[in-house]
Amino acid sequence: MKRKNFTLVEMLTVIAIISILAGLVIPVVIIAQERGRVTQAQSDITSLLTALKQLDADYGKVLKKSGTTYSIGSKNIAGTKISDNVATIDGAVYDGMIAELSAPKNEKFSSTNPVSINKRKRIYLEAKKGFDPSADYDTTDNQKTLWRDPWSNPYKIYIKVTRDGELDLPGTGTASDPKTIAGDFAIYSFGPNGEDDNGCNVSLDSCIKSSGNSAADHKLHDDIASWDM
Repeated sequence: MKRKNFTLVEMLTVIAIISILAGLVIPVVIIAQERGRVTQAQSDITSLLTALKQLDADYGKVLKKSGTTYSIGSKNIAGTKISDNVATIDGAVYDGMIAELSAPKNEKFSSTNPVSINKRKRIYLEAKKGFDPSADYDTTDNQKTLWRDPWSNPYKIYIKVTRDGELDLPGTGTASDPKTIAGDFAIYSFGPNGEDDNGCNVSLDSCIKSSGNSAADHKLHDDIASWDM
């Protein structure tokens, strides 16, 4: 029998079909992956909130009242970090807090640098995969595992130090009328764009007023916040 080979036109047709199918499938896969990361961030936020509530229940407080200066790990939090009785936990202070919740026996904590908020050294969070308990928590490798969001950024935490169950969120609404939520804790991720939008996202219209952004700019806000879950 005479063997029939593919013609150039047939090969180009097959390549075109494969390209079209790939163009349809790849965006769907990317969207699914991004949704998975959002779900993971929401799960992390729930775990962090649970840990803070358990800590609060065990000790009767998490942080001291406004006007005081205290430390978490090796980092001091000055009174300026507390505004209207709301403490903002981010940066190096965030790393220290997560280390106290998940690895209070870490070598970084010592008699000269004791734990501050978890004196009994109980475990409230499981340490993330890759955390090295034999190394200081603020080493470069350990910092990367201290409960970062799926886009490798630390979560941001607000704590109402007076524990009255009513928390005004900094940076949302207006200065005279901020967004208020019930509870003493609020947490958010910077979201896929990796930028801190003060917890703003497309579901929080008051962010437009606070930042002066237009409605079009507001669509760029993609923070994942505990108060929207």
